[in-house]
Amino acid sequence: MSEGESDTESAVDRMGEGAIDAEVIIDPSTDALSLVERAVERAPVGVTISDARLPDNPLVYVNDAFERITGYGSEEALGTNCRFLQGEETDPEPVREMREAIAAGRGVTVELRNYRKGGEAFWNRVEIAPLYDGEGELTHFVGFQSDVTARREAEAEVERRVEEVSREREALSYLLDRVGGLLGDVTEILVRATERDGVERAVCERLTAADAYTNVWIGDRDARTGEIRPRVWSGAERPDAVEDPRHPVARALSTEERLFSHRGDPEFTAPTESLSSLAAVPLVHADLEHGVLVIYDEVEGRFDDREAVIVESIGRALAGTLSAAANARVLASDNVIELEFVLADDTLPFVALSSDEGCRLQYEGSVPGTDGTQSLFFTVEGASPERVLAFARERENVEATLQTEGGETSLFELRVDSPSIVEALADRGARTLSIEVDDGAATLTVETVPGSPRSIAAWLTDTYDRADLVAYHERERPPRTREEHRSSLKERLTDRQLMALQRAYLSGYYDADRTASGDEIAASMGIGRSTFHQHLRAAERKLIAEFLDR
Repeated sequence: MSEGESDTESAVDRMGEGAIDAEVIIDPSTDALSLVERAVERAPVGVTISDARLPDNPLVYVNDAFERITGYGSEEALGTNCRFLQGEETDPEPVREMREAIAAGRGVTVELRNYRKGGEAFWNRVEIAPLYDGEGELTHFVGFQSDVTARREAEAEVERRVEEVSREREALSYLLDRVGGLLGDVTEILVRATERDGVERAVCERLTAADAYTNVWIGDRDARTGEIRPRVWSGAERPDAVEDPRHPVARALSTEERLFSHRGDPEFTAPTESLSSLAAVPLVHADLEHGVLVIYDEVEGRFDDREAVIVESIGRALAGTLSAAANARVLASDNVIELEFVLADDTLPFVALSSDEGCRLQYEGSVPGTDGTQSLFFTVEGASPERVLAFARERENVEATLQTEGGETSLFELRVDSPSIVEALADRGARTLSIEVDDGAATLTVETVPGSPRSIAAWLTDTYDRADLVAYHERERPPRTREEHRSSLKERLTDRQLMALQRAYLSGYYDADRTASGDEIAASMGIGRSTFHQHLRAAERKLIAEFLDR
């Protein structure tokens, strides 16, 4: 650092401390005058000098940095009080501090929001020091002004992020508590579910426990009138049916989207005056409607973003359980509906194969894959194995594997993306009885329970361009001791054991000529040969034990 620069810094420092006589500033005979002037003019901070001896303490000097920071030229600033930099968002507290310090003739440092000439706000760090003459009289104030906007914005962003993280942590803690308590209890109820009414009632009662909600009910839409009638409830007397299609419960079920409402909404209604918040969650699984879950609470604004996660999770879990219960009812119900459809949509690979090759196909069964696929087994008549395999190679959504070949017919495994039509129907409470395909049209026969045919027919006709319901039969199913026996056997088998047994049987592993080897079946399951045989032997042992024990 040069000697001149050192003198300059010393002069500026002493000026800031109020240690420079006013005579040094105004006496042109002093050698230090030109040095101080150059230092002040070139200073990187705004420098102002006001005359404390004149009314309202007007500015008598501003440097170039002041003009750059504020946008005001010297001709606009001189002769006025520096308060012209203040505006509507200037905090009055630092202004008061400066006013009191100036009145007392002492220095002060504040940060406040000021405004440039163009109206742009900025954060200004202002340091004011008094200047005294040789007699000890206050004559001037020198001010140093620094634009600290970038620092203040960075600090504000840090504070905002800290608050945001704190809110996120609080929300996460809240969700973990609710998941571990309320949602965990509901999940346990669903896992142990045995029949629909019991599980729904248990869920409603848990949701109205001390740490949950005030009033809960589950309702169905009446097919004739369109009104939504409660079927189970907890926390109050039987709720009234919802008749108005504009009611939040009706709108939620119509749009299949959860809807929250509160007492201020025009369509809001509640069983009692004490209830202020409402959540309506449609119970829809795989496009199959199981009703609507309605939750009331006394707390205004109860269903915020955090609570929405909880009630939506409960709704999805309950809908999935009700869907599984519907599938179980198909097997257990004495009264069943048999539906017959004709599908001529060639997006179905077995329909496209029949259309392209002029062949006939008969559905033999299905097995879930381990890689997100579903294997459908068909016997094919009227097309050579080579033509079927070539057909599959030309299509992106299907893979074909020849299982057995004999005479006019061959057994093929058609591997398609899950869910297949068979799997999708099962999700909607329908059991596939048969699929017969001829001349590019498939006759599909399914079995379901009363209450499901409409949604099943709607899904098929919405999903496939050429799908028609051609037969509808309602009948009583005779005692199904065989089905019960098979269900009992399946319960004793693990998923892998059942898969190994199904694939071995459908692939011809048990046929006299055994066209499919254990290696091939193991590869199709994505496991080793020895593992396949372990699963198969375990399944066979359980079947033999069941037979001999009987």
